[in-house]
Amino acid sequence: MLLRLVVLSLFIAAVAARYIGDMNYGELRQLVDDQLMQVLIPRRLIRQEGVLLLAIMELAEAIEIPQVNGVFLREGPRQATTGTICVAGHHLMFAPDAQSPTVKGQKDDATKDIWILHRMVDKVVAEPIAKDDPSRGGLLVLKLKNFLILTFEIRSLADCQALFRSIEKLSNLRGFHHEYPFYYRVPFTILDDGWTAFDLDNEFTKLSVLAPDQFRISSANVNFALCQSYPEKVIVPKGIGDDYLGHSAEFREGRRFPVLSYYHAPTKSPIMRCGQPLVGPTNRRCKGDETILNTLLTTERGVIVDTRPKNVGADSKRKGGGCESQQFYSQWKYLVFGTPRIKDMHDALAKAVELCNDARLSSDRFISRAQSSMWYHAITDILTASANVASLVSQEGTTGVPVVVHGGEGTDSTLAVCSLAQLILDADSRTIRGFESLIEREWICAGHPFSSRNAHSAYGSGAVTGPKESPVFLVFLHCVYELLVQFPLSFEFTEEFLILLFEHSYASEFGSFLGDNEMEKRQWRVKECTASLWSYVNNPKILAQFVNSNYEPNDKVIWPSVTPQSFVLWRRVFLRWQVKWEESDAVRKAAADAKLKEKALQSRVHSLKRQIADLTREASLITATAEGLKLTE
Repeated sequence: MLLRLVVLSLFIAAVAARYIGDMNYGELRQLVDDQLMQVLIPRRLIRQEGVLLLAIMELAEAIEIPQVNGVFLREGPRQATTGTICVAGHHLMFAPDAQSPTVKGQKDDATKDIWILHRMVDKVVAEPIAKDDPSRGGLLVLKLKNFLILTFEIRSLADCQALFRSIEKLSNLRGFHHEYPFYYRVPFTILDDGWTAFDLDNEFTKLSVLAPDQFRISSANVNFALCQSYPEKVIVPKGIGDDYLGHSAEFREGRRFPVLSYYHAPTKSPIMRCGQPLVGPTNRRCKGDETILNTLLTTERGVIVDTRPKNVGADSKRKGGGCESQQFYSQWKYLVFGTPRIKDMHDALAKAVELCNDARLSSDRFISRAQSSMWYHAITDILTASANVASLVSQEGTTGVPVVVHGGEGTDSTLAVCSLAQLILDADSRTIRGFESLIEREWICAGHPFSSRNAHSAYGSGAVTGPKESPVFLVFLHCVYELLVQFPLSFEFTEEFLILLFEHSYASEFGSFLGDNEMEKRQWRVKECTASLWSYVNNPKILAQFVNSNYEPNDKVIWPSVTPQSFVLWRRVFLRWQVKWEESDAVRKAAADAKLKEKALQSRVHSLKRQIADLTREASLITATAEGLKLTE
């Protein structure tokens, strides 16, 4: 508390000096640094607060113009209206003018302010309304990562350009210390801490019941000594020592040695995941890695699934990667279920969103461009690979068939395929709690680089992060949506839950998707200084919004259809801002309420039946007792 007061007082003093004395940013930073050195608190203790203070100053410095009045919202999530734009450190706000004809007298969302996290801005464009007459003002276009487009008319072209520069800087600032989750204070009571809700030890306890003496928790990666993209604890085969894991790490891309992803109890078959082997042109081998995989074998041959197209795998070998040699992995069958590369997914999303934003297309043209966008090719390939993996570990008449899944580094399509295979096989993962655990375990802790992949979405591309950007997680969520459509009773959650995850993975007030791995979360104390998204979702008042009223637990395997006619457009993502959903939402709500009433009545019927049965037994007992008394008399 003392430290926060010291930093806060310094910040107030610094800001006062900045505006009263016309101090520039460099002088301001020097002032704060000098003052921190004089505070009798060790530097290591003030580092976090000091960094956040300097981040606040950088955010303030990026704001060239904090407010613009008389702005006209031409295009956006509501009807056109006039208002005021305000720019803060982490948000852009548009406040509708209360006297605007489209707002005056309204009591719905038309009167509410529009708040946009700068991190949600994918691309910002500023241009004059009339190129031959700059005095007419400018157009400010914001293209968001959730595919919303807002267009503002601003009277002054200079103000428009100042807003453009401010938003461009604020939406692209790099560094954890700028991220909003560090400054956000939750307005609700945290009843279930999401950071501790999904503990590996608890998961291992469940596994130990299903597969006693087959696996163990390894702490070889403590302090991320072996692999920076893995968590500190991982589940590995029990008979393997940590030295073997070290050897395998040196042989696998990204040092991602084989770890357990899922254990299918009915057939006693595990799914393992890892990075590609670094075979290279010289055909390297690693006996430690071979030992790890062979330890998984029982009576059946194992299967290695490569999620890269064949030509990509062959090209990887020339660059130092490759695939497992049949000479050294003779007890393993090697299969290729190719999925798109991350760049192909990025390009496909851009084309799909551009297509859905164009309302002028004819039906034939829409279908043709949908085909050429390749977005549904990505969905098909990922779901097909996942179904094949699920089939390999659940075949009737076989037991103990291990499946090892890898692509390149094993942080993208590998995670998608393993996760979807679990959804197909495991009913628990189709519950809300189980799905949260799946996301936490197989995506966040497994090292999917969310900050790099989701730096931009369909409209933009970063100068530095561009080659790393890809909507892999959105592809996964879309695959889950297709499963939900095909099996609407088998999932406890709704598509609204998937949309929530989509948006928060790109920009959020919570820290769950911050960083590229657990090591970065540790370095920046994310779990200590931010709230988890699961803390929000699992709040009873919030959780009710995402419960599928038609849910009926289904322990069976759900096999998806991957034929083209089985897929549907995810309208509430790709057409979310083009369609008016009020009537549709009202119908869905009415149907959900009716279903809840039906379930309540069914529960009441079951309760009454139990009461009748109890009363019948009691009456029979009384009758028998009375007859016994008569006989005695």
